Amino acid sequence: MEAIDAAAQFPTVILTSALVVALCFWFLVLLGRVGVRDFEADAPALARVFGGAPVAVAASVVTVSGWLVSLAGMLVMERIGVTGFGAALARVVLLALAALAAWSVAHALAGPLTKLFRHEPGPRQRDLANGAPFDPGSHRARG
Repeated sequence: MEAIDAAAQFPTVILTSALVVALCFWFLVLLGRVGVRDFEADAPALARVFGGAPVAVAASVVTVSGWLVSLAGMLVMERIGVTGFGAALARVVLLALAALAAWSVAHALAGPLTKLFRHEPGPRQRDLANGAPFDPGSHRARG
């Protein structure tokens, strides 16, 4: 019960929301509705930063590791009983530390993740008219 309370408080609630979004994304991947590399075209700078690891995978690693650090920090703060202005300051510092730790973990795992997803197909092409994934088989020649 303490973990649920900690996950619903600032700063962990921010990362809890991001974690729910990431879990929904991976559920859609399992259903085959989206691909692992579908965000490469939308975030080319992130794709370069992570050295070829899929952006969705790297973002998920950042989210999960940041959430775990933040949750652990909140549980420690609850155990030692930090209150008042000190608690508010500690929570802001915890958010910064969680972000720094998450980014470090993602960079450390970027190499192995790149090797793991080396043979994944690239991002899907997008239809320029409406932004939907482009399916070359759906366009018939008019004649």
